Amino acid sequence: MRPLLVPLTLACSLAAAAPWPAQALWDQWPTAHVSPADPWVIRHAGLQAALAALQSRHPGLFTVVEEGLSSEGRRIQVLRAGTGPRGVLLWSQMHGDEPTATAALLDLMNWLGLNRDDPEVKQFLSRVSLWIIPMLNPDGAERGQRRNAQEIDINRDALRLSSPEGRLLKAVRDRVRPMLGYNLHNQNPLVKAGPGGRQVALSLLSVPGDEACSETPGTRLTRRLAVKVQQLVAPFAPNRVGRYDMDYTPRAFGDSMTRWGTATLLVEAGGWSGPNEAERLVRLNFVALLGSLSAFADGSLDDIDLADYAKIPLNTRDAMATLVVRNARVLEGRGLAPFTADFSFVVQGPFRGDAPRREPLVQDLGDLSYATGLTELDASGLVAVPWPLAHGDWASLHSDLHARGLADATEAHLAAAVHALGDAAVARPGFRGAVLLYRPGPAGILSLAGAVLHGKVEGPVAAQVN
Repeated sequence: MRPLLVPLTLACSLAAAAPWPAQALWDQWPTAHVSPADPWVIRHAGLQAALAALQSRHPGLFTVVEEGLSSEGRRIQVLRAGTGPRGVLLWSQMHGDEPTATAALLDLMNWLGLNRDDPEVKQFLSRVSLWIIPMLNPDGAERGQRRNAQEIDINRDALRLSSPEGRLLKAVRDRVRPMLGYNLHNQNPLVKAGPGGRQVALSLLSVPGDEACSETPGTRLTRRLAVKVQQLVAPFAPNRVGRYDMDYTPRAFGDSMTRWGTATLLVEAGGWSGPNEAERLVRLNFVALLGSLSAFADGSLDDIDLADYAKIPLNTRDAMATLVVRNARVLEGRGLAPFTADFSFVVQGPFRGDAPRREPLVQDLGDLSYATGLTELDASGLVAVPWPLAHGDWASLHSDLHARGLADATEAHLAAAVHALGDAAVARPGFRGAVLLYRPGPAGILSLAGAVLHGKVEGPVAAQVN
């Protein structure tokens, strides 16, 4: 884990003319970056240390109020920065396993501190008052889980207020009565930005305040704000911004905030498969938050066409998987005739939402032409065999199959061995075994070329994965 704060040296001020250009914010983030490289390591004690270090580095930039305690007695703090008439409440990690925005908020505060003497930053802080709750659910964060220590989903507690964390958030809102709210989350990363889009990196929602999703001055504000965020991050995440697909939920905090008079924008960090995924998502959040706050402060949001909100592509769910294997010829344990099918697999990352943590598994099979894999294998010409007896790594699996005489075998011999396993060797949604991949060779011999093991293609055929 890297330190929460690193030494910084600046030759000149980083701030650009307001509203701050997205490219400038993107370029300046590495210097302003003080959050951990992996946001999922942030715990309550680390956050406390980071806030203390920021206060020491930038004295007077913000005040910290000990607002209350979590269910297990951890301190929940509210940061106050700025003196302006336009109040903004930002809260992150009300779900304990959703830390991306917490990291971005630390970087945002450090950026403001580094640039506090710049005239544009001074003007910004004279126009807005920021109230920031950077970890509303410290007990959930400690466990790496969505819910609090009571096992209550705080984001579904806005009516009953059974949780101390929910009561705290409501009390802060009622006291400061901010004009605007940012509800900051992580979402399922296996979502596409519309049918033709890519894996969603950011999802946005102008949160409604009633069942009819009535257009009000508040929702017009947050729709324009959502468009601004899309404009800010589009150069760095093309086709990766979507519109969150959720109906009005009266017991949810975002919906309730809008209903109570604080127009709320939902920002959900998604996924970006590949190296530096966490860094990219934090950086996008940083640009989105600073750039949109600047536009809110200087009034330039009014220039945004409200109709552009509906043009943000609606999220497409159930159309992505960690891995898709296409066009395989399947032998399975029920003794049926071989058939051609695609397989999709899901490997769970650090975010899991409210679902139980699962081992890698088969998500679906059949015609999966609608689905996009983060990685894909064209298995045309290969024979796929569900194999429930897989344990360990590729080398041990290959050794075991060799000992059984199944590393190289005729199709009839292989089919008989699989048939003997019965329903245990049938790939279906939820199947957690391996899927063996054989390549036909001379004299009707099938040779083991690889396997999908723990949701990943292993063995020589892995070279064909794209």
